[in-house]
Amino acid sequence: MKSFLTPKVFVGTAISILALWLAVRDVPFGELGNALQGASYVWLIPAVALHFLSIGARAQRWVVLLGKQGSLADSFWAQSIGYLFTNILPLRAGEPARVIAMAERCRLPILQVAASAVVERLLDLATILLILLLVLPWMQVPMLVIQAGQSFGAVMLVALVALLLAVRLSGRGERILQSVCNHVTLLPRESILARWRQTVDGLAPLKHFNVAVWSVGWSSLAWASSLAINWSVLRVFEADASLVEAAFMQVALALAVTIPSSPGFIGVFQLAGQQALVLPFGAKYTAANALAITMVAHMTYYLLTSALGVAGLWKLGSSLARVGRVVKSELSSGSSASKKVAW
Repeated sequence: MKSFLTPKVFVGTAISILALWLAVRDVPFGELGNALQGASYVWLIPAVALHFLSIGARAQRWVVLLGKQGSLADSFWAQSIGYLFTNILPLRAGEPARVIAMAERCRLPILQVAASAVVERLLDLATILLILLLVLPWMQVPMLVIQAGQSFGAVMLVALVALLLAVRLSGRGERILQSVCNHVTLLPRESILARWRQTVDGLAPLKHFNVAVWSVGWSSLAWASSLAINWSVLRVFEADASLVEAAFMQVALALAVTIPSSPGFIGVFQLAGQQALVLPFGAKYTAANALAITMVAHMTYYLLTSALGVAGLWKLGSSLARVGRVVKSELSSGSSASKKVAW
């Protein structure tokens, strides 16, 4: 485990502890208990079913990005292994774990699989920003907040579109970048060009129209399923929960889990989900029932994905120890493959 005993791990653990304390410090535990006791847990049935749909959609998207060089089953179980490793190990170890599992199972170059994972994350970012742009006008928050959020989302989406266009014209883009670096001698020319080529390689699948369309389609289904999961969990505690509340909670959670934290996003998940409900929808949600919602949402996700990850190791003929050794080797070696996966 020495490979995981790094300053980043200690910082992430401290952030998790702080976030968990912030989430529970003002919560009356009697009210929290009442919220958990009075919940309608039957709504977890569709939530669990939707988790399978969400993972399946993401798995199929990965197959599309890999040029259909793998099967849906292999992709599904590799994704599940990634969830398991993220749940039990720090440093988002699930990312290299799923890449390694998929590369070994499909006999594909690890750099190719890692590049496709980079594209997945860019698609996820674009989808989250689009959800934010769509949901903000329906929220009762100060106009300044709405305008700031919409401006940020619009700028990021434009930047992503510009990046895709630049990649599509990769040869011309590299020549322009070389020219800029030649004129500004203080810039680290070789490093910038190397990063540019890595980005171009990662986004290369999206140059093909059919791949781009199907990837966006499967991304849309995956995130629509995630939104429906959150709405179902909200219905466990609030019969009149809205899709706007579920969508904003989804955006907050998606951004929060990018923050360094302990395995399984413990602490940051609870705080982000709680505050995403309390701050804009305080007339309906208290700190107690919002915390209950995020606790149930996190536990449902954690237990299901961990169980699927164990099943994935069995289905793909891998062991936790063997994949763990490879992941730790990748994270500690500083190789280009690991850098691409861990971004």
